[in-house]
Amino acid sequence: MFGFIMEGAHWLDAWLRQHIGRAYAGILGAGMAASIVASLRGLGHAMGSSPDILKIAGLVAFQLILLVNQLAQFHDYRQEAKARRAARRDVGRN
Repeated sequence: MFGFIMEGAHWLDAWLRQHIGRAYAGILGAGMAASIVASLRGLGHAMGSSPDILKIAGLVAFQLILLVNQLAQFHDYRQEAKARRAARRDVGRN
C-alpha cells in the first residue's frame, strides 16, 4: 500500500512538473522555504517553552532532524532547477 502511494506521488509530481512547469516549481520552492522557516520557529519555541530538559532535548533533536531533511530537499530542488536551466541554454545554443 505504501509503495502504491509513493509511486502515485512520484507520478503526480512528474505530471505537475511537466504540465504546470515554472508555476509548480515556484510554489514548491516557496513551500519549502516556508516549511524551513516554520521549522526554525518551532525549534526556537521548543527551546524556550518548557522546563522539562528531556522534552526540550527530544523536541530540539526532532526539529533539527526535520530541518536537515528540509534543507537537503531544498538543495536537491535547486540542483534540479539549475540542471533544467542549463539544459535549456544548451538546447538554445545548438
